[in-house]
Amino acid sequence: MKAVLLKSPGIVVLDEIPVPVISEDEVLVEVKYCGICGSDVHTIPDCGLYQPGTYMGHEIAGVLAKVGRHVKGWQEGDRVVVNPLYICGECYGCHHGRWSQCEQGTEHFLGCCPGLEHAGGFARYVRLVAPERRLTRLPDEVSFASGTLVEPLAVSLHALRMSALKPGDSAMVLGAGMIGLGLITFLKHAGAGLIVVSETMPGRMKLAMKFGADSVINPRECPDIKVRVRELTEGKGIDVVYDCSGVAQAFRSAPGFLRKGGQLLLVGQITREVPVLPTDFTLNEIQLQGICCYYADEFPMVLQFLKKRLTPVEKLITSEIKLSEIVEKGFNVLFNPGSNQLKIIVAPDV
Repeated sequence: MKAVLLKSPGIVVLDEIPVPVISEDEVLVEVKYCGICGSDVHTIPDCGLYQPGTYMGHEIAGVLAKVGRHVKGWQEGDRVVVNPLYICGECYGCHHGRWSQCEQGTEHFLGCCPGLEHAGGFARYVRLVAPERRLTRLPDEVSFASGTLVEPLAVSLHALRMSALKPGDSAMVLGAGMIGLGLITFLKHAGAGLIVVSETMPGRMKLAMKFGADSVINPRECPDIKVRVRELTEGKGIDVVYDCSGVAQAFRSAPGFLRKGGQLLLVGQITREVPVLPTDFTLNEIQLQGICCYYADEFPMVLQFLKKRLTPVEKLITSEIKLSEIVEKGFNVLFNPGSNQLKIIVAPDV
């Protein structure tokens, strides 16, 4: 079967690999769709997050093609969403339901670590280790296409739950990509007061308003975004800022949007050093909280949102393509800064 390989910085190819063989404790998932993540796109030019030799794809929805005989509660044909994060089940984080803090989690992340043993969802089949902790049943009411959104939306939900936001608090989201738009809709349901969004792409600015933003600011067109934020908050500043941009400049500017004693959550992945002024945090007693992935209960919670149609997912998926087209109609399109694509999902055909 074909699988997408990050061969070297800037080079992704369709590689021929064998169909995975599973043990009696594992399952084989037949991929119906796998979404292209922003991290996939950002890492290709310089291998910033993934190493060469990584078979990519981690936003996976499909059906169980084979089930090892020691696996309980699952059978062939079950509709599933895959949690790509490895969960050992033995460490402090796992015992406390903090799966994103598994001691081995990011070392064996499906579709994000090198080697065939970690081969991801840009292929027809995926082998899943520890399925009892990494499978979530996909309800019949939720399509396979929408199922690819569960993983990124779980990141959005996790960011909200890790924050100090209370009903009525003001919030600001930097970057209205997939994660940012998910956050906006969850913030609305959580009872946030004023929701301000910073975004430069016109299409995403419009989507941010549809998803519940009260004000969307284009920092390229606003003479002084800090002044505008102060105007919107009657001089106080924002209670909680979520940086979903993955852009160093956004992270550097974020403390200036907060009120004294506010909270900044770093949701987007920035893989290079960023100069910051520590007194921005100390003098104003600003809390900085890192965000990574999701906890044990967040996939099922997102699926309940999708099942009840509380999130307008049809506006998030902007293209469906075939695996054979992933470089030309997937990555190359998303590399274009002017692209109006948000979420491209991929169906295996080779």
